[in-house]
Amino acid sequence: MTLSLPRTALSIAEPDQLDHDGVVRFVRALEEYGHKMVWLPEVAGREAFTTVALVCASTSTLIVGNGVARALERVPKSAGSAARDLAAGYPGRYVLGLGVSGAVRERGVGPLPFLREYLDGVDKVAAEVPKVLGAYSPGITKLAAERADGLITFLVTPEHTRWARETIGPDLFLSVVQWAVVGRSRAAAREVARDRLAYYLTLPHQIAKLRRLGFTDADLAPPGSDRLLDALVAYGTPDQVRAAVRAQYDAGATQVALSLVGPLDEAKLDAYRALAPQED
Repeated sequence: MTLSLPRTALSIAEPDQLDHDGVVRFVRALEEYGHKMVWLPEVAGREAFTTVALVCASTSTLIVGNGVARALERVPKSAGSAARDLAAGYPGRYVLGLGVSGAVRERGVGPLPFLREYLDGVDKVAAEVPKVLGAYSPGITKLAAERADGLITFLVTPEHTRWARETIGPDLFLSVVQWAVVGRSRAAAREVARDRLAYYLTLPHQIAKLRRLGFTDADLAPPGSDRLLDALVAYGTPDQVRAAVRAQYDAGATQVALSLVGPLDEAKLDAYRALAPQED
């Protein structure tokens, strides 16, 4: 199927730090501000599918995607069944996103054959559910074009977006998650982003991706160089952030999903309000 999703979205990590009622209040606020879609990463804390169910149930029109659910966390039948029920319960408001890391090699199989077989299992129960793959390698990026309805990438430069577009062709949906820090000086914003980047600089598949993008060992040594931060994070006022992410659209992104970095406080809520889509 051809995915038709909002041109702008959010990727929100806040639910990992909020209790049940806090998540409800937060996502209702995003919907009230005018945001139309959120992606929910599965990194720490919350389980992917129950969190999607909570966000869908707490809002009226918000489109919600797993961005992405980690395939290693559950068998294909479980992922497919959960996705099928979410798509049936919230028609037009759910997208299944799947991803796998190099940790799968501990099972004696590479990420590409693992994910191909995993999709076989998911499709047995959820063939009609819209799907995107999180991918950076050539193999899984091509698999997204062959077996899914789109691709979602994270922590990448416009150069990677251009390569991904060339790899998947002109028509496949491509969402790019773009980090941003709003309302701080560049120096202060770098420090906020470094706190969040620290985790990703421990992950071999993220390191490998960033090396392919031309970053050196010096750039990738914790806590990350200024060059690395400036390439991966949009800074400044809401208008400056919008201007910065145009490079991702120009490189071939169908959608840019902003991920606001930093603590959830009133200033960050103001930034979410200011960055609500002006048109889609």
